Amino acid sequence: MPLEPSGIFIGLGSNLGLGSKSPRDILISALELLSQNGDHVTTLSSFWSTKAWPPNPGKPDYLNAVCRIEPADGDPLALLQRCQVIEAQMNRVRSPDDRWSNRTLDLDVVDYNGIVSANSSVITLPHPRIAERDFVLLPLLEIAPGWRHPVSGTSGRDLLKLLHESGNLNDCVRLDGGQGSRA
Repeated sequence: MPLEPSGIFIGLGSNLGLGSKSPRDILISALELLSQNGDHVTTLSSFWSTKAWPPNPGKPDYLNAVCRIEPADGDPLALLQRCQVIEAQMNRVRSPDDRWSNRTLDLDVVDYNGIVSANSSVITLPHPRIAERDFVLLPLLEIAPGWRHPVSGTSGRDLLKLLHESGNLNDCVRLDGGQGSRA
């Protein structure tokens, strides 16, 4: 089934503070930095609290959200690079030994107008693990309820149902009503 372009979505996450900034402050700062780079944030989901993955009682919960943006250009790789610069500005440290390490900021390009680039060594679209992450699907469906996976065509609601049936949920809890349109 052919899909209409659904938009450009970025997943945001944080489970560490930075100085006096809480994870919520960091996510808001990341949105402001995106805008300063010319990427217009049009919609922001609610913030969602999510248990660390894999389950580990010693790791703090994550704060997650998804935003829809109109990028400064039409280049998914340039957007990813701008996101990585913002992560570095927020002292993101990538651990080569622990893919699931704590982080001040994680920005993922989740979907870029339905573009599929499965075997790229630089950027994979849509995000390769989106169907496994309720902490991405829940906020994404909040701002784009008709979203479908660009590869499988499966609705986001059905992907979430499959996660629920498999028991692979991260205990996401919506914290607020979101910020809605930022246009």
